[in-house]
Amino acid sequence: MTDSLTSMFRQQCEHLLQLQNRLLTSPIDTIPIDVYKELMTTYLCLSKINEAKFLWENLPAHMKTDKEFQFLASLVSSLNLKQYEDFYRLCQTALENNSSYDLSPQMNQYLQKLISRVTIQNVELIELAYKSISFDDLQKLFGLNTKMVQQICNDRAWQMDSAGVYVLPKHNDNTSAASNSNLTKLVELVCFLER
Repeated sequence: MTDSLTSMFRQQCEHLLQLQNRLLTSPIDTIPIDVYKELMTTYLCLSKINEAKFLWENLPAHMKTDKEFQFLASLVSSLNLKQYEDFYRLCQTALENNSSYDLSPQMNQYLQKLISRVTIQNVELIELAYKSISFDDLQKLFGLNTKMVQQICNDRAWQMDSAGVYVLPKHNDNTSAASNSNLTKLVELVCFLER
């Protein structure tokens, strides 16, 4: 895990503890809906998809009608099914000014953090798993246009073959052996790409 991802993970863990403490110490009828949204986005940023799914399933019906919560539920579904292309498409749609989701500024910040975390995680998994990957597969995975995928490749110092068909991810020699959790995520990503 890179330093930026580790730092983000640590901050989100601390934030999660604060949110959970607030939920446990406050009367249930005094907790605003924004706290539950914040909890769900924190779960997503920490890759706790099952917890986010459980939270959605156990929300009162009146909270499930909130557009931002419905958007978060669709992100949970996409991440749970490892449909990263759908995840990125939903995020791009939500961030557009004329989006039907009409996200609050705070939700926009959470969404930016989540996009960053998912992208960093996927890029690191690609670096671990592949000696080469087709440019088209990268575009499908990230759901981004050619220019943006080229930017990711340039930022990570990945090379392209002479025909521009395959990308050669740069392997980080400083990475230690992947943990079982990372290996599981790697296997899931490889299975996704082989569909």
